[in-house]
Amino acid sequence: MVAMTILAVGLLALALLQTTAIKGNTLASKATVATQLAQDRLEQFRHTDWAAFVSSPAGGYDTATMTPVYGAFPGSEGDVVTVRGTDFYRAWFVSNDSATMRTITVWASWRDERQIWHNVMLVTRRTNVGV
Repeated sequence: MVAMTILAVGLLALALLQTTAIKGNTLASKATVATQLAQDRLEQFRHTDWAAFVSSPAGGYDTATMTPVYGAFPGSEGDVVTVRGTDFYRAWFVSNDSATMRTITVWASWRDERQIWHNVMLVTRRTNVGV
């Protein structure tokens, strides 16, 4: 009877560990997708004419804190991409550092199954070499 109790407690602990591992893998998978989507948006800027650099709608991010404004999604983001049933909201801000240098910040945000917001932020700088 004692051995059965010890075995039951051990198996219960393994089940809880497995559940925690699955949740961690899900979050990591979505963070990977968000990083890929943010990088994809930065790559689109690589192939965009210098004069066509524009930020997404201003309601999707706060330039003072450089964070996304989750309450504005959907509607004020730059675009929405759905991957495996999860909506990822992308917003971007282009700042003019000088006549030949711009900083581009891209956020990819999503909600988990508990409706908690997460985001990935990537930042790059681009110069207008032709000037």
